[in-house]
Amino acid sequence: MQPKFLSTERRDKYWLRLLATATAFSLFGLGGLVLRFIVFPPLKIIYRDQEMRKRKARFCIHLAFRMFIGFMHKAGIYTYNFQDQEKLCIPGQLILANHPSLIDVVFLISRIPNANCIVKANLFRNPFMRGAVNTAGYIPNDDPEKMIEMAAKSLENGESIVLFPEGTRSVPGRPLKFQRGAAYMALRSGVTPTLVTIRCNPPMLMKNLPWYNIPFSRPHFQFNITESGSFLQVGEKEETPLVARKIIQELKAFFTEGYTA
Repeated sequence: MQPKFLSTERRDKYWLRLLATATAFSLFGLGGLVLRFIVFPPLKIIYRDQEMRKRKARFCIHLAFRMFIGFMHKAGIYTYNFQDQEKLCIPGQLILANHPSLIDVVFLISRIPNANCIVKANLFRNPFMRGAVNTAGYIPNDDPEKMIEMAAKSLENGESIVLFPEGTRSVPGRPLKFQRGAAYMALRSGVTPTLVTIRCNPPMLMKNLPWYNIPFSRPHFQFNITESGSFLQVGEKEETPLVARKIIQELKAFFTEGYTA
């Protein structure tokens, strides 16, 4: 018997899901332009304080992503479930997650009102996204040391950081490869990470696949939130390559076990 995600039978209103997916991606691009040209300009006038303006911009993005996730769900593109999602609303968390799908960050920000993110530097030049990432004060990933320092300050200010330690989407069947930036952020800030295990079955919007290559049956996203304090304490550890490497090994073991369980 073939695994579900390898099935060649098109089920669950496949063609309607494909049309809905095309509509969703169009709406996402349009939403980015609306935020940039309609929603965010008044924030610069109303809120002179930059920190307040960033918080308001992040809340707008949070609401927009929540509506986007809701649209995709109502349109029948997927189903999803968050376990203990209220834990994500606690401020000042370093939230680390595995990254199986293109919309993982959209899911997470839709549940976190004041989320700061580590984003690819090229998004600051993307016409659909640069307005959002600039106004919200997101952190570019082009300078590792600057990225770590900015993330530590953000955590000290009570903002939550969303980060995928792999740096890019996972490839099914291949071992997870984590970068050390997540460990250095935890060590420098003294914040023990909150871990989010994301499963998507069958896989959807994977790395190196176009948006229209949707699964033949409706996927389900499952989000499990775990507090890592029981096995990963960082508050009194030194910020050294050896300690960072050990933390990454522990994170990799956790996510590998959680992803394959």
